[in-house]
Amino acid sequence: MAWNNPLRSAITAFAKAAAIPFYRRKLQRFEALLPRAQAIQRAALFDKLRRCADSRFGRDHGFASLNTVDDYRRRLPISQYEYFAPYINDVFAGQIDALFPPWERVLMFGASTGTTGEPKRNPITTHWLREYRQSLELWGVKAIVDHINMVGTKLLQITGPGDMGRSPQGLPLGMVSSLSFRYQNRVFQSFYALPYDICDIPDPDAKYYTILRIAMAMPVGFICTITPANLLRVARFGDAQRESLIRDIHDGTLSSRFDVPAALRQRHAGIFRRRHPRRARELEQIVDRTGSLLPKDYWPLSLISCWLGGTVGFQARELATFYGDVNRRDLGLVSTEGHHTIPLENGRAEGVLSIRGNYYEFIPVAERESASPVTLECHELEPGAEYFLVLTTSSGLYRYDLGDVVRCNAYRGQAPILEFLHKGRHCSDMEGEKISEHQVVQAVTTAAYELDLRLEYFTAVPVRPQSDAPYYALLVEDPVIAGAAEGRFLEIVDRELVRQNVMYAGKRNDRYVGAPRLLRLAAGAWTEFAREQATRRGTGDSQYKHPALVADPAFLDRFRPVAAVSTGR
Repeated sequence: MAWNNPLRSAITAFAKAAAIPFYRRKLQRFEALLPRAQAIQRAALFDKLRRCADSRFGRDHGFASLNTVDDYRRRLPISQYEYFAPYINDVFAGQIDALFPPWERVLMFGASTGTTGEPKRNPITTHWLREYRQSLELWGVKAIVDHINMVGTKLLQITGPGDMGRSPQGLPLGMVSSLSFRYQNRVFQSFYALPYDICDIPDPDAKYYTILRIAMAMPVGFICTITPANLLRVARFGDAQRESLIRDIHDGTLSSRFDVPAALRQRHAGIFRRRHPRRARELEQIVDRTGSLLPKDYWPLSLISCWLGGTVGFQARELATFYGDVNRRDLGLVSTEGHHTIPLENGRAEGVLSIRGNYYEFIPVAERESASPVTLECHELEPGAEYFLVLTTSSGLYRYDLGDVVRCNAYRGQAPILEFLHKGRHCSDMEGEKISEHQVVQAVTTAAYELDLRLEYFTAVPVRPQSDAPYYALLVEDPVIAGAAEGRFLEIVDRELVRQNVMYAGKRNDRYVGAPRLLRLAAGAWTEFAREQATRRGTGDSQYKHPALVADPAFLDRFRPVAAVSTGR
């Protein structure tokens, strides 16, 4: 192919001679810090406390008088987002000193989902971004050192939208996955296959098409995105649109069949006008030879990076069909609140704790419901044990209960090797949507009210079919909802989940998550289930709490549905 040229060979030779030794020294400096993880973590904590001592939150919580970790734990409770929301809302309205010193700069707000109707807004400060990029850079450096063949090729990074709204001060509200892309320095931006704003295209088909129209004409050697499902959809979509894509690449056009915003078309008109007739002929030859157009045949791939573990990693086993036998590396534990772990090996859903950014505490899973749970620092974990993650960040969160469960697999020095397992008990996360039990209750309650239905028990369960998008099944007893009301009920539930949860809205829009479906159970099924649970737990009927959301798909195996209904959307 056209990629095997003298220029690429020269770039690779230079990297081996100069760049790779430089990167290796950066890694060695990081690894030298790991035996001192406890001290580095504590320094990170007190740096944050001192920097924000004169903020309103800092004064309200006596930051200036905190001198030890024990002082900090006594003064600050372990809290969820709602505890910080009043201060964050003030920052969102322009009152920076609610959480930060007046000279701190807030760049944007990272969008996620809360346990109530309000979306979470994580203030992205210059300090937070520096720490986030530092961790991400180490991850990238290790990936480059281990995969020298991708030097001289392009990085295709597929992210969520970086501009989903604006604060009253005009700051964007967007997905954290877009940050490293949007705020990358100009030198490194030249290695990216796409302009960062391509991923802001709202319509999923238009977004996929534009990504492929640009990237198919380039030597992509490294692909980075959050979920393997995203990679599978991109590959299938490209194959389905192969004739149109090849024509646009040949002619220097971008098909008008897709809803690409006019401003973006104009902004990147120079890219779209570039004709690549030789590349178009290569793509046509691939189709003639294989009968399809798949990434394994049209890109010189060295590495794919996405989540390999947790609740979505099983889909990575399908990647070889579309991308070939390519090395895979986990992205690490990443959330709106930070880049928490740095995977160091291919094929393993674990990474070393990123010790120089956030300050981390860990609650043993058995302690989660305790009134005064045991909290541990990073050097105190037991390999093989599971913990809830508690964060202190440079975005205004202190002893924040992230709700993620991780397992300590081993240690490097004093830094634990952590593997993400799942969200907490009251949350489901198939594709990054992070649906909470509270949101399910609100959505179903609204649907029942609007349709005048008497719905005593219901449970939402995530379902992953083999050949379709995952969806949520709502289990209800027959004949509570019947006839024409079934479809309308599901439409309202879907509408309300979209309204409450910005992450779910994005995943539904991008078709990562399908519309909810109804599973009707035999009359009396919930009564029998409640009796079994009360007997097993020994709590009696008065203490029975019916689960509105069960994150384990195996829960469905307990029942024999009478019928299933889909919204068809």
